[in-house]
Amino acid sequence: MIHFRSANARLGLGLCLAMVAPRAYLAVSDQGMVWADEIFQTLEQGHRLAFGYGLVPWEFKQGARSWILPGILAVLMKALSFVGVKTGLGLAVGIKLLFAGLAAATFYPLVRMAQALAGLLAAVLLVAIAALFPAVLLYGSRAMTEVATAPLLGWGIWLLWRHGMGPGGKDAAALPLPTCARWIGVRKVVLAGALFGLATVLRYQNLVVLAPIVLIVAIRSRWRSALGVVLAMAVVLLAGGLLDWATWGKPFQSLVVYIRFNLLEGGANQWGVSERSFYWKTLWATSGPAVVVVLFGFVAGLRRTWPIALPVLVFIAAHSAISHKELRFIYPVLPLFLLCAAVGLGLLLAKLPLSRRWRRAVAAAFALLLLATFGLRSLRLTFPDIGQVMPSPEIGGPTSRLVWGAFDERNRLLSVAGTHADICGLAAPGINPYWTGGYTYFHRRLPIVWSEARPDLEAANYALIAPGHRMADPRFRPVAQQGPYVLFRRDGVCGRASMASASYGRLSPAGVVGP
Repeated sequence: MIHFRSANARLGLGLCLAMVAPRAYLAVSDQGMVWADEIFQTLEQGHRLAFGYGLVPWEFKQGARSWILPGILAVLMKALSFVGVKTGLGLAVGIKLLFAGLAAATFYPLVRMAQALAGLLAAVLLVAIAALFPAVLLYGSRAMTEVATAPLLGWGIWLLWRHGMGPGGKDAAALPLPTCARWIGVRKVVLAGALFGLATVLRYQNLVVLAPIVLIVAIRSRWRSALGVVLAMAVVLLAGGLLDWATWGKPFQSLVVYIRFNLLEGGANQWGVSERSFYWKTLWATSGPAVVVVLFGFVAGLRRTWPIALPVLVFIAAHSAISHKELRFIYPVLPLFLLCAAVGLGLLLAKLPLSRRWRRAVAAAFALLLLATFGLRSLRLTFPDIGQVMPSPEIGGPTSRLVWGAFDERNRLLSVAGTHADICGLAAPGINPYWTGGYTYFHRRLPIVWSEARPDLEAANYALIAPGHRMADPRFRPVAQQGPYVLFRRDGVCGRASMASASYGRLSPAGVVGP
């Protein structure tokens, strides 16, 4: 276990806990979504495994994803249900709070490393930048593999601090290491490799950042250290391959399908193709001119932080070369990017020709300015800022240009509908199932029909009506409303739906396609 006895450890923990509040708030208040994967690759599959029903995207028909993360979420959902959580909204909030905690936990080792590299000032600057940094805050409470893998990378690098990932030389003795009861010496290398292996199984793209880390360890430390990392990674990867064999029928099925679909067939390009400068442009759009300060700090600290900065740059460069880009793809390395920037800024501020008292005052004002600047930018964050083009509300898009609360109303009403004891079917005419919370929020083993054809309306006694649509059937009466979305109810029983939802085919941005 890790002890927090030293003043530095307690300070790191306190600063890390400061990251929790905004993410926990969003986990509870924002039940929307910015991309369907945060529902259908994680929450919905965990719900399907735990309770036996849910929408099935193509990835979980063809075996393009590992069951590790959905399996963990299924256990957690069952546990929440066991202790009395009975609504889909309650289950979703519980899981989102977990991811908010994971996002905050990412920064504990980073704060400790920043403090070791450039003192207390760098640690405080890291929290000031990262707490409300728009691209980090946006995804910090969402059930995404990117969010789950970020702490694995950060803690793994911390464990390798004296094995090549730190600055080395005379500074090595001052670098922090986790105080563990058993994991000492080479076992830290093994644990780091295991964390990296899990990060790879959860998201194969992370191999891009792990390759330079292993190379740095091999060159700057001992080859045995690098070998220990690689062997531990290999064991976890093998376990992931065996899990695929047990769940999909073939070893490493998810890796094979991923490579074939994304790299050989270019299947991801159907969701959009972007230019190479996409990530730098979106960081500018989301963060504003203040991101220049962060970039300047990143460059200024390279002499001290290059073992961490190099893998970050390799990761971003590799993703810039891929045609389909989304801002969330680089989330796993964004905390490391901010760590390097905070160290650089801390080193620069420490050189100011001022007394210690005035230097601290300037640093505190600078930290508060960054915190306020990024906080204001976060409040105004829109879909165009993050590089996504969304349809208008009248044709199924979010009711606001802001990313916060996008599709929140329909998900909350899905949960409300599921709480009605007399419901026997739900109609959602004009709503694209790809942009909903699915059965995770509905949480009832009942059909959802997505058309407004008369036979389908006969199969539902509740109906969720979106903006731009109206309920023409006079038998339905409104019972609940969230924003412009209205939940209707009619008396009577439900007929048979023409197409059940639980076995839907491939979900795409256009809706449901294929068998």
